[in-house]
Amino acid sequence: MDQDLGGDLDVDVLVIGAGIQGLYIAHELARTYTVAVVSHSAVGASTLESSGYFSAGYDGNDANRIQPARRAAGWWRLWAETHDVAINPDPPWFVVEPDEVSSRTRLWADAMLGAPQADTLPAPVVDGSLADAAAFVAEADVVINPATVLDRLRAGIGPWWLEGEVVRFGLAGDDAIDHVQVQVGDDLVPVVPRFVVVAAGVGNADLLTQISSRFGDHDRRKATKELVDRCQAVRSQPVICLRGADLPALDGRFGDLTVASHRVGGTDERVWVVEPPIDDSHTTAGPDNVRFERPVDSAVVAATVARLLAMSPTVAGLAPRLRWSTYVGRCTQHPMLLDPDTAAVAQPVPAKLEKLGLEGFLAVWPSHLAFAQFVGDAVAERVREALGPAQEFGPGLTPGAFGVAPVSVPARWDGEAIGWLDWPAFSAAHGIAPA
Repeated sequence: MDQDLGGDLDVDVLVIGAGIQGLYIAHELARTYTVAVVSHSAVGASTLESSGYFSAGYDGNDANRIQPARRAAGWWRLWAETHDVAINPDPPWFVVEPDEVSSRTRLWADAMLGAPQADTLPAPVVDGSLADAAAFVAEADVVINPATVLDRLRAGIGPWWLEGEVVRFGLAGDDAIDHVQVQVGDDLVPVVPRFVVVAAGVGNADLLTQISSRFGDHDRRKATKELVDRCQAVRSQPVICLRGADLPALDGRFGDLTVASHRVGGTDERVWVVEPPIDDSHTTAGPDNVRFERPVDSAVVAATVARLLAMSPTVAGLAPRLRWSTYVGRCTQHPMLLDPDTAAVAQPVPAKLEKLGLEGFLAVWPSHLAFAQFVGDAVAERVREALGPAQEFGPGLTPGAFGVAPVSVPARWDGEAIGWLDWPAFSAAHGIAPA
């Protein structure tokens, strides 16, 4: 039976969401304020599904949008160096088909995005299907293991960590959030914050639905529900993972495939995380049921692997000795990407903030992993402006009474839980022609 602990957990700021965006915000604010983080168990850290590719916008179509992405990726490189976080030492590649070189390089020049042309293709793709393409060094892109970033950000949170699920928002009239009830194991924990930040990625819309249902004014409740139903675009990102000791390092954009490579834990193995283009027809609006995986389309898997093997003779030769897996990740982005033809949308798409008309509240969508840092800085500035000095709280609950210390959690592809298969089993499962 749930127990009411008979007291409140008073904090300056409550951050809901424990991905890179939520933890970056919490890390920044914890320098000044008492900050509690809810790792929303129904959502999980979607960051751990990420390939860890912090893009500087090389694949964008608007120079004005590429410029902030370039700065954002540069800031992550500086952050990694400052916090002694390892990044892939060699810069990623951007390999462009001949008919796209002129338009692509013009965009980069207009955005002041450096991309020196290389004399040759990277070794793993020499003599492959991209043999006639032009290779550029995407020197502003950064590849970092996302789990490493999360671990470093968690270290700055201290003991103020709750593993649980938000079950109820209590409002003070229709103007502000009075308290948030969080289910932590068998305990129902009442948190009383001065400011609430919702940064739960794909879970944001469900949380905003809870808030909108609490408004007393019927018209406001209806208008907010309509806003929530279009507050985010949830996109399906198919991911192919291959793993083996002989895989070389390779990062970048190769035709229409994006590759990020990482060492697997403390082993001598490497994993490639390969992402094909997103199919816009699978994009949904608003709330998404995060308790269920999005289905894997074997036809997409087979087509992606075929392009990968044609692109890289190295992988084609190694395929029978590698282990393989696949899943469909969720990318939660600005609702402008609900457009059925995203090629017509200026990209990279911007981040999104939403207040819902409430005091002391922000919901946050970074849209792209690289944007999480400057979005976090903007949110932290708004919180400081709203709260002023930190507040002294009387004796009461602390997360240590019922919470758990945050533990290291590997990226989805960094371990056995993903369900690795050998080549015969993987190719048979998805109808892939022999390598």
